[in-house]
Amino acid sequence: MSLQTDRSSLAGPDALGVRTRLFGSCAVLTVRGEIDYGTVPVLDEAVEALPSGLGSVVVEMTGVTFMDAAGLHFLRRLDAYGQRRRIPVRALNLRRQPQRVMELARKWPGTPQSAVFPGRAAPAGVPTVQEPQ
Repeated sequence: MSLQTDRSSLAGPDALGVRTRLFGSCAVLTVRGEIDYGTVPVLDEAVEALPSGLGSVVVEMTGVTFMDAAGLHFLRRLDAYGQRRRIPVRALNLRRQPQRVMELARKWPGTPQSAVFPGRAAPAGVPTVQEPQ
């Protein structure tokens, strides 16, 4: 399989960009910008466009500077995508603010305590970006 696509929301302070690449049977979505109600459709489109037959999906989030509840809902949809296809999905390298949103959400009653997100381990051969210091 071969695939590389770039998607983005409208330019401006809330811009979001997603680059999708395949490394073997692993799709890597590299995300940059802000994930909120206005930009999350770009992520949904990127996931919907993934080819069938993948072995895993990695969302590389080093470039995400802000995430709100819309981002949490996206991660739930991504998890459901992986469960339907019986493949692992991972969101890697969350910066401080998105990580804090995840931590607060776990304290809310009824929120699943999923170990799927976040992480730092990608499948072998899949490049990831190191979080800026």
